[in-house]
Parts: sequence; C-alpha cells; structure tokens
Amino acid sequence: MAKIAYYQDTIAAIATPFGEGAVGIVRLSGPEAMAITQKVFVAKNKKPLSGMRSFSLRYGWVVKRRQEGRDCNLLSSVDYSLSSEEIVDEVIVSLMRAPKSYTREDVVEINSHGGARVLSSILELVLDNGARPAQPGEFTKRAFLNGRLDLTQAEAVLDVIQAKSDLALKIGMSQLSGEVGRCISGLRAKILEILADIEAEIDFSEEDVTSGELSERSEGKDLRTGILGVIKELTTLLEKSFQGKVIREGLKVVIFGRPNVGKSSLLNAILKKERSIVTPIAGTTRDTVEEFINIKGLAVQLVDTAGILEYRDDIEKEALNRTQKAIQTADLVIFVLDGSSPVTGEDRILANQARLKKTIVAVNKCDQARRIDLASLKGLIPETIVEVSALENRNITRLEGLIYRSVFDSHANFDEGVVISNARHIEALKRGTHHLAAALETLDKGLSLEFVSLDVKKALDAIGELTGEVFNDDVLNVIFSKFCIGK
Repeated sequence: MAKIAYYQDTIAAIATPFGEGAVGIVRLSGPEAMAITQKVFVAKNKKPLSGMRSFSLRYGWVVKRRQEGRDCNLLSSVDYSLSSEEIVDEVIVSLMRAPKSYTREDVVEINSHGGARVLSSILELVLDNGARPAQPGEFTKRAFLNGRLDLTQAEAVLDVIQAKSDLALKIGMSQLSGEVGRCISGLRAKILEILADIEAEIDFSEEDVTSGELSERSEGKDLRTGILGVIKELTTLLEKSFQGKVIREGLKVVIFGRPNVGKSSLLNAILKKERSIVTPIAGTTRDTVEEFINIKGLAVQLVDTAGILEYRDDIEKEALNRTQKAIQTADLVIFVLDGSSPVTGEDRILANQARLKKTIVAVNKCDQARRIDLASLKGLIPETIVEVSALENRNITRLEGLIYRSVFDSHANFDEGVVISNARHIEALKRGTHHLAAALETLDKGLSLEFVSLDVKKALDAIGELTGEVFNDDVLNVIFSKFCIGK
C-alpha cells in the first residue's frame, strides 16, 4: 500500500546521548526546519541557509535573540556585533534537503559542544521558534511513513543501536540493508499471485467450481504446489528464527543446583572475575546475580541462582520465587552437581525441575576425589555432561564451547539466507504459515474456493505486517515507543 502523508509540522530533539561529550547534535525535520534554524543561527559567512547545498556544512553561532525584523544570518554584518550574552554556542550546521534525507523531509542538524546545558538551550530556542518536540522514534517513524524505510528496516535501526554482540550487529545491519524486507516482499508477491489465480477462477469460471474439482485439473495442482512452496520457505525462516532471536536478545543461561555445589564459583570462573560472593556457608547466594559475557560473538546472560528448595523466611521465599522465574525464562540451564559427594535427594528434585529445559550438566570440583555416581540420575539428566573445577578453572573453556553449541552446531554463518530475529516477525510468520496450511486443508477437503481465498488473504495480511505493507497505528506506536527521542 502507498505510504500515507505524515504530519506537516517540524519536529526537533537532541540526537546524542545525555551527558558530557565532545560533540552534541540537535536534529530538526520537517518543512520549516531551515526557516526555524535560520531564526537562531548566525552564519560566519553571513549567507542565508536557504542558499546552502544539500549535504553541506556551515560554521557560525547559535544566538538567544536577534534584532526585530531581521534574520540571524544578517546579524554578523559590519553594523552589528555579537555580544557574549547573546551567543549560546559555536556550532556547525549541516543540511540534508528532501527527499534525500533520513526522513525524506528537510533535515537540519546543529552540531554543538556536547554539554547538557548547551544542548538543552539550543533545543529550547528551536522549540520557541516553531518546532515541536519529537516523540520517541518519530524521526524513524517519518522515514517509514514517507517510504524511506520498510518496517523491518525501521526496527533494525534500534537493533543496531542496541546490539549486544558482533553477531547481533551483523544481523541488524543485514536487516537494515533491506535483506529481510526483500525476502518477505518476495514471499508476499508469491502469495498474492496464488490469491489472484484463485480469485480469477472464482470470478470468471462459467460454472460453480469447487476446490475439489479444481484440484483434479492442472490449475489445482499448480495451486497446491504454489501454497506448499511458500509454506516450505516460511518454515525454513522459522527454523532459523531461534538462533536469530537469541543473537538479537542474548542467550539466557541459568546456573542451577543445590546449595554449596559451587554455582557462584562457576559464575566467577566463567566471568574471570569475582562477581558473586563465595563462602563455605551454604545458601550464601540469596538473590539472582546476572552478568553478560561474550562467547565467540554471542551475547550470553549468565544468571546465578539461590540453591533453595524450601524457604524458612520471607527473604528465602522471594529468593526461591526468583530462581523459579529464572528457570522458566531460561534458554539454557547449567545444572551444577558436586562431584566430590554422592548424589542427594535435593539433586534429584532439582534435576527433575530442570529436565524440561535444554540443559548442560556441570560436575564441579573435579580437582577433588570423585564420589558422585551419575548413573543414579539416569533419565533425569541429559547426555551433555562436562566435568569442571571452578576453583582451578579446569574445562571452563569446554563449558563455554557447549554453551555456544547449544545455539550453533559448529559456528555461526549467516552469509547465506535471511535470519529472522524479531519476536514480532516470528509471530507474523507463524500466523502466515498457519493460514496457508488452513488454505491447503480446505483445498484438499474439496470445499468452495471462496473459503480457500479467505485463508490465503489472511496469510497475505500476516506477511504484509512484517514490512509494514499492512499496519495499524497501535502497532506502530508500540514499535517506535521503544526508540530514543532523537532517533
């Protein structure tokens, strides 16, 4: 569908992070961006901004006030001298004219010194002279609504900004380049072609043709083959989506086990720093301890949990609740056992709790005499077992390798094919696949082609939601509310 025209006002916001820095940017976008900037900017060369070429820079000053009836660009003439009270900051103004700008509107960026007070003063001036404060993500939202980006590319902007690892950045840049959008648009075109064939058969057939009668013709075979082909492509994308989602959001790994098996020591060994408090006293860890590490480019969130089965007070009750929530939301569980002692009843209970999750068993304290009998846990623990010593850092690298291989068989290679990493995209692909499967079932049952058409239309809309060819304001508001105000 054609992109709708957006508001005709001009927005402004600080585009750089809050705090002190060498350079800060106040960004304006809209039809009055140049005119508003000209009211607060004095150019060194005394020339108006209206004469600037696109993608060019101009040096000068932002000032608080001007002579009545005269543009600031004229204030640096020989009959007027700027006083220090009127100068807000020494700046460089950059101009990007529509439609060759990020928003496809006129965009002006005032590059100043990076102090919080300086940037706030400049923003206040442009707002006083006609700009409106930008909403979160509004610059990127305008880029989408003006056809500069599809919705997958707009979301990728945030993914690139928030990337936690090299792999996440690589996938974000791939999506920002339009690779995902082109793939999805291609699939949607195939679904649209299938729908057109069905509608043509319904509209122009001289007799009342059912899908069962159609399936006996070559047209019916082509229709079934076409639907199956799209389902296969969607399924392939979904099969890789777990990897993509983990890369984008990070792999959540929960370290789990009874008290005093060395969970906190293992966390410290993996982090290579003293993050958790370690003592010989059982139950030292009361709260979950969370840290991020990078394993071969994959962001991994490690969560050390309290080894509590039954609580004795409100603090332990809350600690137990947090441990259970961490297990429920984990992508991977490292179940820690004490190799220097026999398996206990607590070990069996906790192993049973973790069995529904993808699990690695870490038998700790391998530097001591082995007394554990893993055969007693048969059926409760997986075959992925590694013996480690958190105290002497034995086999920690091997454990990290097992964590990585829980996501990738060998190494991550995304040079071929599109990777879906966004939860919204995954949900839309699942709905599209479901509707096409329903259409196929209707076709095989020999029901009216009009029922097949309904399911195919639903699949078309679901896939169109990914790129924004089908959208509603509520979805857009949710997506762009996650952005910072200046992006």
